[in-house]
Amino acid sequence: MVLVCAIGCQPDRVNEMSLSGNPETPGISVEFVADNPNRVVVTVTSQDFFQYLWDTPGGTPKTSAKISDTIQYAKAGDYTITLYASAKDGSGTGFVSRNITILQDAALGCSPKLALLTGDCQPEGKCWTLTREAGAVKVGPTYDDFSWFTSPKDGLQDAQYDDRFCFIFADLVFQNRNNGSTVNPWDGYQAQSVDFGISDFNFVEGAGINGRDQIILQNDQFMGVWDSDNVLDIVKLTEQELIVRTRLSNQAGEPAAEGWFELTFVAN
Repeated sequence: MVLVCAIGCQPDRVNEMSLSGNPETPGISVEFVADNPNRVVVTVTSQDFFQYLWDTPGGTPKTSAKISDTIQYAKAGDYTITLYASAKDGSGTGFVSRNITILQDAALGCSPKLALLTGDCQPEGKCWTLTREAGAVKVGPTYDDFSWFTSPKDGLQDAQYDDRFCFIFADLVFQNRNNGSTVNPWDGYQAQSVDFGISDFNFVEGAGINGRDQIILQNDQFMGVWDSDNVLDIVKLTEQELIVRTRLSNQAGEPAAEGWFELTFVAN
């Protein structure tokens, strides 16, 4: 399969991000996952840039600020992947695009795991809420160390317990039904009125740490707590319980250099 690089006029998005100057074009690699033609690994190969933004319309996630990320395409078709990157020398924001072709729709039936997550793949879907038991939210420095904080029983705010995170199998729809407000960790953990809307998600088996399955949300979405990343490793999934691990993220949605959550949900 040939990947064609196309570089054109800068759109408004680049103008908004640009500094003065004429930056170099960033280098990227775009590689299909060997055993999955619907997954593409995108990687920044330049050393002279920072503050990356991948724009991947039609894929999941649709945007990413990571140096390297994996994009899932559910439908066959032609797609454009674009990287915007700010130069370290302050010369501005460069960009580069690659065109790819996805040859087939992703094979995604109602597997037993998706059935557990989405309520037997029925049209109404299935929602999950943070458990009121101790350990609903655990935080620590590494993937297996949650020594920083463990929430006690009934130790979270009401505005956290009434949030429902819902998965619908048809078209892989994700919805954060927060009952009108979400606790904002960047504003003194106060409940803030916000609507995250409806987006999509992907369920990828074996792609996580230690071969765990993953839930991948859009970059502006989260599950459980607002300062968690959009990529979640599934530690446990049963009819009534879902435990995930995910990185801490900053207010821009970028994963923090250190810190992980373990979040425990119950079916609602």
